[in-house]
Amino acid sequence: MNLANFFSLLRAALVIPVVWFYMEGWISLSFLIFVFAAFTDYLDGFFARKKNQVTDFGKVFDQVSDKILVISTAVAMLDVLPLWYVLVVFARDTFVNGLRILAASRGNVVPARWIGKAKTVSQFVVLIAAYLFKMGFLSNALL
Repeated sequence: MNLANFFSLLRAALVIPVVWFYMEGWISLSFLIFVFAAFTDYLDGFFARKKNQVTDFGKVFDQVSDKILVISTAVAMLDVLPLWYVLVVFARDTFVNGLRILAASRGNVVPARWIGKAKTVSQFVVLIAAYLFKMGFLSNALL
């Protein structure tokens, strides 16, 4: 396993403590782990390009790890996020990932494009804002 794929795997594994600590009321700790997990999305791409470790597996697993982190965290945060937002994110990401996995199974790996990267960053920002609201740093008007 190369370093880039390690960071994708780590991001998926960090979902467990992110959700568990959130559900147990350790919101600040969950938030810190979430921010680190989101940062691993940058790290996997950086190391894949810097060390020339771009792989078909990494192209798919990086995006799947993003979805696992975003959807799991959003579901845990249903006490803060509106249900419609979580359902839209879940439906869209499930559909797109299903198509990506189908394409990959047929030998066609679809790499991430800038619009997809921007969408993932925007989802991370929404979740960070939801955390900040939950911790009392943002007012309801901003969420």
